[in-house]
Amino acid sequence: MKISIDIDLSPSEARELLGWPDMTKIHEASIAMFTEQMKNGNQEAMMTMLKPYLDGSQQAFSFYQKMMEGIATGAATTKK
Repeated sequence: MKISIDIDLSPSEARELLGWPDMTKIHEASIAMFTEQMKNGNQEAMMTMLKPYLDGSQQAFSFYQKMMEGIATGAATTKK
C-alpha cells in the first residue's frame, strides 16, 4: 500500500511550519554590503566568496580528467 500526500506551501509558509527563522533581511543586508565592497574595488571579498566554488570546480575537473585518462588507457590496452 502506498499513500501520497501533496502539500503546496510557499517558502515562507514552509519556514513558519518548521519553525525556521526568516533570514531575508540578513541576506539582503549581506548582498548589499558585498555589492558596496565590489563597487569600491575590493576584489578580495569576491575571491573569498568564490574560493569554495572554484576549489570544488577544480577538483571536479581533475576527477573528470583522470576518469577520461583511465578510459583512454583502458581502451588502448584492450585494442592490442
